[in-house]
Amino acid sequence: MKKEIVLLILVMLFGIGSSKLFAQSASGSDNLVAQPIADRTVRFDVTEEGESLPIIWGLDLAWLSEANIRRGVAFMGSDIVDVVRSSFMPTNPIVNGALTGDALTNTNLRISIINEWLDEHTQVVLNSDHPSIGADFDPSNANQAANWAELIDITRAMHVDAGRTVITVSPFNEPDYSTTGQGTIDDFYDIVEVLKQNPNFDNIRISGGNTLNCDEAAYWYNYLDPAGLTEGNTHQLAGIFDNYASFFETVRANGDHATGDELHNIMEAMVGVEYGMQTGIWWGTAEYVRGEFCKASGGTRLGYAEHRDYWTSAAVYRTPDDKIQGFIGSSERQAVTTDYRFLSKERDVYYDGHGPQREYVVELPGGEVGSYQNGQTNAETVVNITWGDDIQPVIDGRYVIVNKNSGKVMEVASGSTSDGANVTQNTYSGAAYQQWDVTPVSNRIGGGFSYFQIKDANGGKSPDVVNWSLDNGGNIAMYGAAFGENQQWYLEYVGDGWFYIRSRHSSLGLEVYNSLPFAGANIQQNKTYGGDNQKWRFLPVDAEVEFVAPSVPTDLAAVAKAESVELSWTASPEDDVNGYHIYRSETQGGPYNTIARNVEGVSYVDNTATESKTYYYVVRAVDYSLNRSEYTSEVSATTTGENALVAHYDFESDTYDSSENLNNGATYGSFSYAAGKVDDEAVVFDGSENFVQLPATVAHQQEITIATWVYWNGGQAWQRIFDFGNGTDEYMFLTPTTNTGKLRFAIKNGGDEQILDVTKLSNQVWTHVAVTIDASGAKMYVDGVLAKESAAITISPLDFKPVLNYLGRSQYSDPLFNGMLDDFKIYNYALSASEVSTLASTLTNGLFKSEYNDGKNLSLYPVPAVDNVVLNYSGEYSPVSYVNVYNMNGKLMLSETMEYGSNLTLNVADLASGLYMIKLTNENETITKKMLVKH
Repeated sequence: MKKEIVLLILVMLFGIGSSKLFAQSASGSDNLVAQPIADRTVRFDVTEEGESLPIIWGLDLAWLSEANIRRGVAFMGSDIVDVVRSSFMPTNPIVNGALTGDALTNTNLRISIINEWLDEHTQVVLNSDHPSIGADFDPSNANQAANWAELIDITRAMHVDAGRTVITVSPFNEPDYSTTGQGTIDDFYDIVEVLKQNPNFDNIRISGGNTLNCDEAAYWYNYLDPAGLTEGNTHQLAGIFDNYASFFETVRANGDHATGDELHNIMEAMVGVEYGMQTGIWWGTAEYVRGEFCKASGGTRLGYAEHRDYWTSAAVYRTPDDKIQGFIGSSERQAVTTDYRFLSKERDVYYDGHGPQREYVVELPGGEVGSYQNGQTNAETVVNITWGDDIQPVIDGRYVIVNKNSGKVMEVASGSTSDGANVTQNTYSGAAYQQWDVTPVSNRIGGGFSYFQIKDANGGKSPDVVNWSLDNGGNIAMYGAAFGENQQWYLEYVGDGWFYIRSRHSSLGLEVYNSLPFAGANIQQNKTYGGDNQKWRFLPVDAEVEFVAPSVPTDLAAVAKAESVELSWTASPEDDVNGYHIYRSETQGGPYNTIARNVEGVSYVDNTATESKTYYYVVRAVDYSLNRSEYTSEVSATTTGENALVAHYDFESDTYDSSENLNNGATYGSFSYAAGKVDDEAVVFDGSENFVQLPATVAHQQEITIATWVYWNGGQAWQRIFDFGNGTDEYMFLTPTTNTGKLRFAIKNGGDEQILDVTKLSNQVWTHVAVTIDASGAKMYVDGVLAKESAAITISPLDFKPVLNYLGRSQYSDPLFNGMLDDFKIYNYALSASEVSTLASTLTNGLFKSEYNDGKNLSLYPVPAVDNVVLNYSGEYSPVSYVNVYNMNGKLMLSETMEYGSNLTLNVADLASGLYMIKLTNENETITKKMLVKH
C-alpha cells in the first residue's frame, strides 16, 4: 500500500503516464476561446433576483410618419407603447379658436395615426413641431406667450376630443439649438406661466428645457423651474456623459418627472434608466434591439457597465418571461469604439448560440475620441443568453433553408437571376439557387447589428420585402444584395433547431403561403403565430433533408475523478451522425443542461464538475439534419475532491493540460515555443500581444498550489505570471515585480488585498516559484525554498470562484508578461515544503533531453529509497551496463557498473531526500528513470 501511495504522489507531481493524445480528447475546455482585452465588463449572475427599474415607453410622431408608428408597435408590442409624442405647430394663425393650414392638417393626421395604430391606453405628450414660426408666434409679437399657450391648448383639446389623454406639454423643442426662432429662455418662461394659469393644465406636466445638448439641460431646467415646471427633459445629441446622467438625478431629486423624449439609441435609454429617467420616447421608431429592450425593462436588471469617455453602455436584463438578454449601445453622434465583455459569474451559458462559455466580447463601433458625427454608426445590439437542453445553433455560412411544414427548401423561383424573381419552396435537388449564404451583418451596418444578410448562392441576390411592405401577406422577391432594412433579417429561435426568419423592416416572419405543401408555393411575410409553415432550419448543403432522429447511443458510463468525470458510450450506428450532445443535471432525472455539443468521439471529460457532489448525465446523438435522438439512460458519478493535480501545462508546443482533467488552455495572439527548463520547450510571451487563458473552473479550490518555472525578460512593473479572477475586485495574481521591486502574490475578494512580498525575480534566469494556500495561510516558495509565509492571508480562491484565468495577462490594464513559462501546475491542495522542493528540482534544460523514457527494462525498489535501492536490468544481453545517478540540476552524484543477470545495490544514505535521475547505458540502449529518496 505504501508503494502505491508513493507512486500516486509521483503521478500527481510529474504527470507520469499522461499523453498528448489523451489531452486532445473531447473535454469541457474544447469551447474555450481566449477573449480579447475588453474596455468594460458587464458581470451578471443568472440566479440573482436583479433590480427592478420600471420605465414608461413611447413612440414619436413629431417625425410625422405612419410607418414609424407601425414599425415601433410591431417591435415593442402595443401593450408597451404607453405614450406617443404628438405635436403642436406654431406655423399658421389661429382663426376663431381653431387651427388652420398645415397646423390643422398635420394635427388631424397625427391624431388619425394614433387612433388607428395605438391602443386606447396610450397617452399623449405634446411638443413643438416648428419647421417655421408664424407671425403670431414670433418672439417679436407682444402676445407671443398667450398665442403659444392658446396653440398648445387647442392642440390638447383636439387630442382629448379624439379620446386621448394628454399628460405632458413641452412648449419649446431643442431651444438651445433651434434656428427657427422659437424664442429665448425668458420667452419659454413666460409661456409656462400662462399655461400654469389655465385650469386645463392642472393635471398635465409642463416639461423643460428639452435641450439638444445635455450640457445645457440643467441650466434651462433650473431657470424655468420657478415658472412651474413639473418635468425635466433633455436629448443627447451633444454634451458630456456626466451631465446627461446627473440631469436625471437632479430632476428626480427635485421631485419632478424625468424624461428623455427623443431617444436615438438604447445607450441613452440604458443610461437614463440607470440614473432616474422615468419616460423614454424613441425618436423615429423602434426596431428589434429597442423593442427587445423595452420588453426586458419590465423585468429586472442583472448587470450594467458604462464608458463615460466613449459614450457607450451595456446591460443584462432578465425579462418578464424569464429570458436573459444583453444589450449594448452607443451615442448616435459621439461614440468611440468600445469592447464590452459579458461575464456570467456562476455558470456556463450560450451567447447567441456560442458556448458553453463564461464570457463573450462584443465590439461596439464608433469614431475617434472627441469626434462628432464622424465614424459613429448609432450602433446597438442584443445578445440572447441561454442554457438548458435546447440551445440554438450558431448561424454563419452556406445553408439549405428547410420549412418544417412541407419539408421543402427555400429557393429562387425557376433559378432566376433577375430582379423581382419570387422566393418559393421546392424539393431539394442540390441546385445553387436552393442554397443560401446566411451571414451576420457588419457591426457598422448602421443602427442595430443583430441582423443577418441572406444571399442566394447562384445569383448573389437577397430576399427583399417588396415595396417595403408592413402588411401581412407582403411578397418576398429577389433583388440585388444591399443592406436596406427590407433585406435584413433576424433569427428568433423557437426550439429543436427551428427559427422564425423575421424582417428588420416589418418584424414579420417568412412563411409558406397558406401552409401549402406543394412545390412552387410562394413565400411571403406574416405575423408569427407558431405555425409550422413559419419555422425554418438551416442545414448544411450536403445534408439530407429528413426528419428521422438517429438511434440512441448505448452503454453510457461515468467514472468519477477527483476534479472531473469521464464519460464514455457506444456510438449510434447511422452514417449521418454528426456528433453527440452531452447533458448534465445536479438532480436525478433532470432538468438537464447542455454542457457540450457535437462531440465527435465516444468519450468526454467533464472538467467543470469541480464541486465534490453527484452529477447526473445523459447523451444524445445528433445528425447533420439537426435531428436529435432520445436521451440515453441516465448515469451518475460523484467527484471525490481528494488531493490531486488539477492541471499541468508542460508547454511542449501547445497549451494542452496533460493531467487527466484535460483543462486545456487557449491562446490569444501568435505564440512561439523555445528551449525550456523542463523537458524540451517552454511557451514564450512577447509582452505586447499574447497571453494564455485557462478554463473558468480550474482554480475553484478551497486549498490550492500554483507552481511554475519562470524566465522573465524584465521590463515594466505589474506584469503578470498568472492572474485568476473576475475583474478588479476579485483576483489572485503573481507579478515578477511591483513598482517597489517586489515579487508579489496578492489575493482580493472585494476588500483589501492580502499580500506576500519577496525580492523581485532576477532577469533572464529560470526561477521556480510556487504559491500555496490552505487554512493556515499562504506561502511563497522560490527555487524550492520557503521565501515568505503569512497566516494573515485568509481568502480562498473558492470564496470568489475566479473564471477569468490568465497566464501573462492582468485583470487590470497592466503590461503583458515578457518572458517564458514552463511546467505550470495547479493542485487542489497545499503541497508540503518537500513536495515543492521536489518540483523545483525537476529536469533542467538539456539534461536527458529526448532521453527520458522510464524504461520498463529497468526496475528499482524500494520506492521511495531510504538508505539503499536495488536495480534490476531485464533487457537484451549486454555484459555490462553503466549506471550514473544525477541530481535534478544535472550534477553526477553516484557512478557504478552492473553485470548482466545481477542486481545492483546502490547506497543512497548520503544523498539528500529528493528526486534523482538514474541513467543506465549499455551497448543496446540508454534508459533514464526517476528515483525518489526519502529519509
